[in-house]
Amino acid sequence: MLSGYRVLDLTDEKGFLCGKIFGDLGADVIKVERAGGDPARRIGPFLHGIPDRGKSLHWFAFNSSKRGITLNPESLQGQEIFRRLSDRVDVVVESFPPGTMDDLGLAYSSLSATNPRLIMVSITPFGQTGPYRDRKASDIILLAMSGLMSITGDSDRPPVRMCLDQSYCLAGAHAAVGTLLALRHRQISGEGQHVDVSMYECAVRANYWEPSRWEFLKTIVKRMGNQFPRAAAKGKQLWHCKDGYVTFLLTGSTSGARMMNALVAWMDETGRAGRMKDIDWNTMHLSKISQEELGSLEEAIGEFFLSFTMDEIEEVALKRGIPVARVNEIDDITRDEQLAFRKYWDPLRMPGTAETIGHPAFPFLTSVGGTGVRSRAPMTGEHNEAVYGKELGLPEETLSALREGGVI
Repeated sequence: MLSGYRVLDLTDEKGFLCGKIFGDLGADVIKVERAGGDPARRIGPFLHGIPDRGKSLHWFAFNSSKRGITLNPESLQGQEIFRRLSDRVDVVVESFPPGTMDDLGLAYSSLSATNPRLIMVSITPFGQTGPYRDRKASDIILLAMSGLMSITGDSDRPPVRMCLDQSYCLAGAHAAVGTLLALRHRQISGEGQHVDVSMYECAVRANYWEPSRWEFLKTIVKRMGNQFPRAAAKGKQLWHCKDGYVTFLLTGSTSGARMMNALVAWMDETGRAGRMKDIDWNTMHLSKISQEELGSLEEAIGEFFLSFTMDEIEEVALKRGIPVARVNEIDDITRDEQLAFRKYWDPLRMPGTAETIGHPAFPFLTSVGGTGVRSRAPMTGEHNEAVYGKELGLPEETLSALREGGVI
């Protein structure tokens, strides 16, 4: 889909996903590491639990579909080589602190002077401008500042961080979108541009409807954990069953009557419907009942779900048109027949072994162009010869001198 486009990826873990998206879409993405290898290679978990730079599952996950070279951009020779590379690509993605590329003589203004069609994408915690510009921030800091942590977790406990590095993934995905828009603009105008991505703003945007709720209702949404906010009460969304959890939201009125009638009929067949079978769900407005009354209804449903396994609930719910879903563990996902049918798990061979590992495919399929993982993540400097030797035409003696000098 993006074959013919070339990308230089200078990011750390804050921006890995952007380059991976382009690689999965067919672009030639070259991951640039320091001569000694990217520090992110030390991020676990590791294959078979062995802490080794060549076995980082984090690295494998976010840097597949890329080639890999090593380069020291702080050296004069490294800067000259980088300029030559940037003249041959469409996009440069970087996540250095603001001002770093300027200090290296590799600012967008400098690179675009010789490649005016170049697009540079900068991913930083707070963007290239503003009073927070030079602040450093990790994922937990960005999630805390964005407000996402204030709505995550249970109301009677402190805020919690969402699992893994959500702000990094949000920034990477938004950076990819911004880059695609810049490429489209270049098709029309012939001009490149600098795309400035603020991870903080990406995380704030992920609040979705909470800022709008404040704007129009002046209501601050609090953490509700397993509950869904209604006008007068909070509805339960997660339910115990024999071997795990399922998710379901009790509702009524015209939009939920059919679903509730189907559930109550099932409960009645087992003798557990009780007074719920006497309720007219077409006229039951759950937004108007008290928390106590809603709790009594949920108690009956909770006792009912406890008598079944996840598989049993899912099978019957699908047949009766009741929107219930099992809460999968990760091993459940790897065995899921829907994902298997669509070949979601790509088997990638691990370097130096005959072993393969299931790798997530691209999240959508296309009828033309194709998407998917192109290759495993590169080893340190794996494509130095191909890029520096064959593509830039540097002779072997020059490459040897560059290696000895720590430039590559």
